[in-house]
Amino acid sequence: MKKSLLAVAVAAALPVFAQAQTNVTLYGIADAAVGFADRGASTSNAFRVDSGVQSVSRFGLRGTEDLGGGLKAVFNLEAGYKQDDGTAEASGAGLFQRRAVVGLEGGFGTVLLGRDYTPGFTAGGTTDVMGYGLWGNWLTYTVAGSLNANNWGIQTRASNGIHYVSPAIAGGLRIRAMYSTGERDVAPKSAGNVLGLAATYAAGPLTAQAYYHQIKRAVGTDAVSDKQMGLGAGYNFGMFRIAGSYNVADPDGANNKHTGYNLGVGVKLGAGELLGQVIQQKVSTGGTDPKATTFGIAYTQPLSKRTNVYATYGQTRNNSTGAFVLRAADITIAPVVAGDDPKAFSVGLRHMF
Repeated sequence: MKKSLLAVAVAAALPVFAQAQTNVTLYGIADAAVGFADRGASTSNAFRVDSGVQSVSRFGLRGTEDLGGGLKAVFNLEAGYKQDDGTAEASGAGLFQRRAVVGLEGGFGTVLLGRDYTPGFTAGGTTDVMGYGLWGNWLTYTVAGSLNANNWGIQTRASNGIHYVSPAIAGGLRIRAMYSTGERDVAPKSAGNVLGLAATYAAGPLTAQAYYHQIKRAVGTDAVSDKQMGLGAGYNFGMFRIAGSYNVADPDGANNKHTGYNLGVGVKLGAGELLGQVIQQKVSTGGTDPKATTFGIAYTQPLSKRTNVYATYGQTRNNSTGAFVLRAADITIAPVVAGDDPKAFSVGLRHMF
């Protein structure tokens, strides 16, 4: 009888012990805005209530467990949603389409398995003054133009992946590496495989980054290699900051190389910040190259540590063969036909929890 009571007591204590050793956090972002969007044609404008202008609306769970000896188990599950209508955000199929990883963290760095950001996505955004959001941000490079078959965007996430992040080296250098498998059992078996490498540096006012992706794609029974790469830098002068990058998406074959660069500035105005950015893009087709210039401007004003309001305007000006889009964090405004110039204005509220 005494042994039975002792067993019950020990069993009851186990969950308490586990809870004491594990840290799990529920977090998220709620972002909604009102505004106006125009796809470039006379009948394509509309008043809108949008989700995800500054940041993608999301919720997630992340946690760590101390395994001792400086080793931790870590996980992160993150789902996106539309604040305006409650539907799922389309970063991929499934519930936790934004991030679904589990792994180990220690003095060697962090090793994760599952679906995660590519090294290029993580690196590229460090030299975007817009911070992956607002009209005219770096995510413009990640969207293939809907009317340009050869306009390939930078890949943002990869499933079935092994992801590595180094600890800080020499004060501010971090290395990221990733290998993702397409898990094909028919020829070409390497199709869908993704290799990614990136280096980021952040120390004091200086930020710098470079990245490289190789993506295997099936063409008949063969696999060809598409390449993506970029580099950038930024500097914070205190009252203002500047940042820029050069990016390339180069699918295998001729006459389809997508190149672009961005240059942005942020100026402190009291507690808020005025942001502006210009992006130039083109696809080298060997003929009349599709080209575009995107302008973005925004102002953000904090109301607290977790809540801010913002106003932002952007426009993409295409040449006669260009069909490049205008992009916010979770919204893409595509032209109706080649040569149209999409534009949008939004005023919104973002709350982080």
